[in-house]
Amino acid sequence: MVNDSHEDMHRATDDRRFAEFDRRDFLKASGVAGAAGLTGFAGCMGGGGSDTITFGAIHLLSGFAAVYGESAQLGYEMAREEINDAGGIDGKQIDELLYRDSEGDGPTGVEAARSLVQEENVDGLVGLDSSGVALSVAPVVKQLQTPFMVTHAATPFVTATNGPNAVGNDYVFRDGVNLAQNVYGASVTASETDATTWTTIGPNYAFGTQTWDYFKAFTQGMDLGYEYLEDATAYPALGAGDFTPYINKVLNADPDGVITSLWGGDLITFINQAKNSNFFEQIDNVLMTVGAATDVLRPMGNNMPNGLQAGTRYWFGAPETEENNTFVQNFRDRNNGRYPSYNAQNAYTALYLYKEAIEAAGSTSPDDIISQWDGMEYGAPVGDFTINSQSNQAVLPAVWGTTSYSQEKGITVLDPVNRIDAPAEDLRTLLEGTDLPAGV
Repeated sequence: MVNDSHEDMHRATDDRRFAEFDRRDFLKASGVAGAAGLTGFAGCMGGGGSDTITFGAIHLLSGFAAVYGESAQLGYEMAREEINDAGGIDGKQIDELLYRDSEGDGPTGVEAARSLVQEENVDGLVGLDSSGVALSVAPVVKQLQTPFMVTHAATPFVTATNGPNAVGNDYVFRDGVNLAQNVYGASVTASETDATTWTTIGPNYAFGTQTWDYFKAFTQGMDLGYEYLEDATAYPALGAGDFTPYINKVLNADPDGVITSLWGGDLITFINQAKNSNFFEQIDNVLMTVGAATDVLRPMGNNMPNGLQAGTRYWFGAPETEENNTFVQNFRDRNNGRYPSYNAQNAYTALYLYKEAIEAAGSTSPDDIISQWDGMEYGAPVGDFTINSQSNQAVLPAVWGTTSYSQEKGITVLDPVNRIDAPAEDLRTLLEGTDLPAGV
């Protein structure tokens, strides 16, 4: 079970209290203590001098959302094999990745990060599936002075460096679409409908409440004149088996539109129960922020309703570039025809970003890696992007489209699919006057 974000935030605050002992302090102290004391602490320094390169990955590997960790592993392993077959990183092979299960729990994620750095001596960290866990781990990464490429967790606060609850720092980067970018795309999509009254149904933690807050902020900034039905908002607990009370609560308010941030197994359960309540016949406009995740579409088969507006953070059919087509084909060849999810693409890209940075720097030094990532321009299956220097967040378009089952592909696809540009300046301007960071 994923902890509530408030608990994670308390833990993060506690961890920041220990951040004062940084790399410079260590070097100063080691000079006094002499070389004899260095061996046991060498793991904290990351890489250097080894014939191989080692990465640690922290994901949900158990429970109702384990499919996300599984998808990420497929992306990492494909990238590792490709890189090693092509000669490695600066001639060094990538070791088998060291995986840790976050269990969707902040303290467990922090323990995993510390173990991977201090005991396993990894050269870099990747992963995280939960915003709540990411808020706990980010401050610890700064303490550990180790690069972390976040591949899934989407809260803007993890790459924001200013304002209440911001935990972004020099060592935390993200190569996937964040919540602000995704919900900006939802707001643009909503603006193209005739709906004027809106409410939400989302998971009862940071991701669910922040999705609603950002949707209101963006649509207010766009001056769309919406009425927000706060009394009809519904936040079921993660892993809730019965969504019927929440479905009825929303139906009774009779909104024109509903934005839902439910994800994974919860979204599948919700859709199936909502169909039984004729939810999609009664609500004219339903926006599912991660409804086009292939981790959801694949098990749904032809039971996914057509005509819904669904978002995702990468779509296997777009952009139609040689790089993306090659990635999709190779991924499918390795995985029995399975289409790659956004989590797999983000994981795949993360290892290549490490390769790019290490080879450009000629070093696995943490500070050299993060220096190379700062402002890096990179071409990935998801498309060309720049890592924003102000936030360490990849500037990526939001992907939204209309659901339509494809008999040929055996999966629901987006038709049409829209890649909605989400420039950092536009997001920041729309959020002015709120306490919500763009995180990009």
